[in-house]
Amino acid sequence: MKQPIIKQNVGVDVSKDDIKVALSNLTTDYRVVVRSTRTFANTAQGFKQLDEWLNSKIATELAVHFTMEATGVYYEGLAFFLYQQNYSLHVVLPNYAKKYSESLGLKSKTDKLDARALARMGLERDLRLWQPVSPELLGLKQLTREREALVCTRTTAANQLHAYRHQGKPNKESIKRSQHHISFIDEQIKQIEKEIVHFINHDEKLKTKIGYLDSIPGVGLVTAAVIVAETNGFAAFDSIKQLTSYAGLDVRIQESGKWKGKSRISKRGNNHIRKALYMPSISKKTHDATTKQFYERIKEKKGIGMIALVAVERKLLGLMFSLWKNEEMYNATIWEKDIR
Repeated sequence: MKQPIIKQNVGVDVSKDDIKVALSNLTTDYRVVVRSTRTFANTAQGFKQLDEWLNSKIATELAVHFTMEATGVYYEGLAFFLYQQNYSLHVVLPNYAKKYSESLGLKSKTDKLDARALARMGLERDLRLWQPVSPELLGLKQLTREREALVCTRTTAANQLHAYRHQGKPNKESIKRSQHHISFIDEQIKQIEKEIVHFINHDEKLKTKIGYLDSIPGVGLVTAAVIVAETNGFAAFDSIKQLTSYAGLDVRIQESGKWKGKSRISKRGNNHIRKALYMPSISKKTHDATTKQFYERIKEKKGIGMIALVAVERKLLGLMFSLWKNEEMYNATIWEKDIR
């Protein structure tokens, strides 16, 4: 006898050109049944066709959920479309989806199988709802990510220039072109930083709230802008623990019986946040006496400087979260009390 459906979810595997979907149902006897699969173009027209197809397949008395991976920028168009259509959407990190698929014992990997696995994940797991970046912060996010990409390009160019200067027979023209290239990148970075400042100053409320983060010694306006843009103004976070996990700064503990493996930073999260926190944390542990003591204490206990630095990053991110939520300026006394 056909069992009633208690939950339905659409798994979506997104690529640059197309999206593969799998509509799956969870029945009252807790079996997962694949209802239907289909491929659509990753375009506005394809999204409309997906919506029409779905309306002919779903159980109308139940809510429909979507589960997809955060694959670069390719998923964003569909994500915004589904959000505007009032669907419940869950966007998971690729590593999380990969581990889940492996737990199913799948021996092959195809886009269709990935869509099915994502559909099953959405039925079996209690996933967080996806929230789009607010229109006010979307432009800021685009600017900060563009700047980050240019900074990475400049580092590569600087390393190349160093190689040109120290090879057996340096080519003066190669060195000259490399120097011009770096100068051009520097100008582009300066221009973007000016646009970031203008963007923030144009919004009085955003300017005030970013000012709370900017008041932290060692944290500049650009760093504050990155953190705010990447967290959507901390909108989806109720605790520092959630935020730490989102940034990939949480600790993975490996233990089994009497065996204890090394604890590691998960790095399963937003790497833009981690990159933004690196230099401010270096500055904080170098110039702030209390932070330096905290860093040295963790380093002595764990034996690895990077673990101690990540501990500083977690504290710094938590401080930013608190200042933003409480609308407060930096207070050295509270920071020292927290980090001791």
